[in-house]
Amino acid sequence: MGLSKYYYNPETCRYEPRKTAYGSILGYAVLFAVSTVLIFTGILFLHSKLFLTERGKELKKENKTFEKHFASLQGQASVVEGSIDNLKEKNAALHEKLFETPLEQIKQEPSTKADLLLADAETFSKELEALNKKASSITRTAVSHNTEIADYSIRERDKVFLLSVPSIQPVENSENAKLVSGFGVRINPFHKGNYNHPGVDFTAARGTAVVATGGGRVIKAIKGSSLQAGYGNYVDIEHGNGLITRYAHLDDVTVRAGQNVDKGFTIGTVGMSGGSVAPHVHYEIIRKGDQVDPVPYMLEGLTSDQHIELQKLGAKKNQSLD
Repeated sequence: MGLSKYYYNPETCRYEPRKTAYGSILGYAVLFAVSTVLIFTGILFLHSKLFLTERGKELKKENKTFEKHFASLQGQASVVEGSIDNLKEKNAALHEKLFETPLEQIKQEPSTKADLLLADAETFSKELEALNKKASSITRTAVSHNTEIADYSIRERDKVFLLSVPSIQPVENSENAKLVSGFGVRINPFHKGNYNHPGVDFTAARGTAVVATGGGRVIKAIKGSSLQAGYGNYVDIEHGNGLITRYAHLDDVTVRAGQNVDKGFTIGTVGMSGGSVAPHVHYEIIRKGDQVDPVPYMLEGLTSDQHIELQKLGAKKNQSLD
């Protein structure tokens, strides 16, 4: 049975009961609950605005400070990142200038700028501090290196010595594929027995330019050899400090004895004169009268990985071409 309330009926001049539906009661209850929640929320909001705790006041002050300086921190982060990138570029350029090979960069996965800016205040501050320390460290290192390099002077005779060291390959060999036989015990292409191969063989098309691997003076320039044995047409260059390089089995010789040549200067072309089974240049380094492995000298213009690959090719126990 539903709940009842009374109302005055002017027709009967009496108070008569009126039934109240449960739906109306539920509606009043919901309206009351919503009103109560809104009033309570409003009271809490006013209380938080008017009556902050000490901790709340500190946090509010800290938030305002971060909001005020966030743009400045963004600018600092950009400047630090730019400084690091600039220093990396200068370091790579200096390395390439000194060693004539590109600097191999170590790949890292640092936090991106977007991740940094989306981080909370504490993380942002820590990351920024770390970047500042890193930038300062790199700057100190760069200043130290620049000072040392600026103070370092190369004597003219040292410069001449460095340019005379046979440090490049006698033919263009960017992919290392032309070194086909190395120094040491190899199979002789004629009698098929083991013998001591006193140099390295670079295969190339007949007529390919052969260059001096270091600056020096030509002491032998043998041209027009008709022998079907030995070195055939060949050039010997003296580099000083007990070093001589030999370039054998040439087709043409374009220098003369007594001529001074610079590193990279063309001295002849690839051929197969003398005791040779295919067009190539047989290259030797003679140090104080003894033939030594030329591969360790071939550092200029190669990365560390390329030089390791060159060493592997030179170490293969195969048949030589002469």
